[in-house]
Amino acid sequence: MEIGTVAQWITAATGLVTAIGGLMVVLKTLIPTHRLVNQQRTDMLRFQTVLIRTLIANGIDVPEDQSTLD
Repeated sequence: MEIGTVAQWITAATGLVTAIGGLMVVLKTLIPTHRLVNQQRTDMLRFQTVLIRTLIANGIDVPEDQSTLD
């Protein structure tokens, strides 16, 4: 096997290992961040539901949700 061919294989293998390592770092970072954002949204929706129920229970009109209008 020629020297150039060996060097090319080593370079390719090193690039592959680096790419796999980078992918692992991205996945370990993004998955927990995605879960955190989803949990904050769930908490916000629960709190909003409590507020709406409180307004209705006290006879206060609840405005229509503008985000659902086309």
